[in-house]
Amino acid sequence: MLLLNADLGESWYDRQIGDDAGLMPYLDLCNLACGFHGGDALTMQRTIALALEHGVKIGAHPSFPDRANFGRQVMELPADRLEALLLYQVAALQGMARTAGADPLYHLKPHGALYHYANAHPSAAGAVAGVAAKLGIPHLLGPPTGELRRAADAEGLGFLAEGFADRRYDSSLHLRPRTEADACIDGVAEAVEQALLLAEGRVRTTDGCSRELRIATLCLHGDHAGAVERARAIREALDAIPPQ
Repeated sequence: MLLLNADLGESWYDRQIGDDAGLMPYLDLCNLACGFHGGDALTMQRTIALALEHGVKIGAHPSFPDRANFGRQVMELPADRLEALLLYQVAALQGMARTAGADPLYHLKPHGALYHYANAHPSAAGAVAGVAAKLGIPHLLGPPTGELRRAADAEGLGFLAEGFADRRYDSSLHLRPRTEADACIDGVAEAVEQALLLAEGRVRTTDGCSRELRIATLCLHGDHAGAVERARAIREALDAIPPQ
């Protein structure tokens, strides 16, 4: 069974992003913003409490220090600086989760531009995996192939290959860039169809072909309009799959 995850805790101060309370009941894992692209101390506390209420495993969702662009702009940083920035973010979430009585963080998933940058650059992937290892976080989430998987293996971490129910894939099995008009899947029925295909280890790409893509966890973006409706329908569809 695929684990359903979502990026949450991305509101900050008076800026509301997504519906964490609406999404949380449908999730197995949640990726909590750590304050650099979204989130603030009170939002982190509240989202941790929601995860505890619903029995959802908590992971860290650190980013480049880029709140102005919601973490979606690449920043070329030396590996030691990137590692320090990641350690700062993830350790803060870890401490707040521990104080709230949560289990240790289950996973680390880079956010936005950092997710794709680290998966293509060994030094950045090493910084991500190194922080997880230093803080005792047992799993990384990332694309099915690339540098994040290799870095996780090098650090002895578990790796959860991730697919997306609300993003389209191009023929190279990369996500269609957000600059393209059809990058996101907004319809509930289409998102459910993609989720069920991914559960079978396949995805339909933008050229109309069905290609193999083996994943362990399926992501929904909490900041996309309609996320709760998609999450509810996908949860129902995944739960209806007969046990293998």
